[in-house]
Amino acid sequence: MNLRRAGKGIVRKGKQPSVYRIGFNDGDETELTANGINELEELWRSLCPEFECEPDSVNYVERVGYEEED
Repeated sequence: MNLRRAGKGIVRKGKQPSVYRIGFNDGDETELTANGINELEELWRSLCPEFECEPDSVNYVERVGYEEED
């Protein structure tokens, strides 16, 4: 499925970016930091060639925390 559908009700825009775990290709995972679905989707699409996957290969999205501030 696509990232927007998988992240519905999970990905939110807030005061600070969140860390999201994305499961894709039926077994692979990555963690990306973004603030809102638009930013997360843009980042995901830019990394699909590197991950050798299609943009609609997402199995799930879960929020795992917030970006650490220095």
